[in-house]
Amino acid sequence: MENDTAPDVRAGAANGEPALICAEQLAAQSAGLPEAARAQLVEVLAWLRTSIATSNPLIGRKGHVCPFVGPGLTRFRSIRFHVYQGELRPAAVGSVLRALAARFPALPPTSEVGREFRAIVTVFPELPNDAGPVLIDPVQQALKPEITAQGLMIGQFYPGCREPGLHNPDYRPLEAPHPMLVIRPMQLTDLMFLFSRPEYLKAYVRRFGIASRDELTARIAAADIPQLPARWEAVVDAAFPQASVG
Repeated sequence: MENDTAPDVRAGAANGEPALICAEQLAAQSAGLPEAARAQLVEVLAWLRTSIATSNPLIGRKGHVCPFVGPGLTRFRSIRFHVYQGELRPAAVGSVLRALAARFPALPPTSEVGREFRAIVTVFPELPNDAGPVLIDPVQQALKPEITAQGLMIGQFYPGCREPGLHNPDYRPLEAPHPMLVIRPMQLTDLMFLFSRPEYLKAYVRRFGIASRDELTARIAAADIPQLPARWEAVVDAAFPQASVG
């Protein structure tokens, strides 16, 4: 398969945008980075291949931990790394992640096939592994409303992340070898992550062209959600109000 990602990476660096590294060209494109950053990239890539693009009985369901990572790394070559090298403050990190989100729609593959397998994985080589709760969590929480409004998702990963799995509360799906933030497209299966606020559910409705409350309710019924939040109906009411009766 012809690699259509390398020109995109070079253009980003030349234009002063955050430089992106293609996973399949990691060694060559990270050559100018400090040794610690290169070592962390290698470790994170190995983690994606061996822990995320594989099955795990602890997740409590069939299939890979994330079914999009494997094809993104192999068939579509659409997963990119960004090494954060700025100030370790939420505002500074948020500014860079916003720039990455704005750039996301133009990233290859440009054809419809494969676009759902894109992701930008931002790593923080200078951030201590125990600093996830004081930097990664606040940035993810602050950016989630605007990121979801763009039809994207932003996920937080770091050592010791206590976020429980949906199918097994004792499984920790967001625990990773190093702190990172990941931007990716919103997927149909993300419905279960978007019940906490009406604006998140509204973003889901827009992203997938859900035309009525009944259609949304049917999708909720069909989704493989072990347990809905206690107030999920109130969030649906706010996100997709019932038509008033005249």
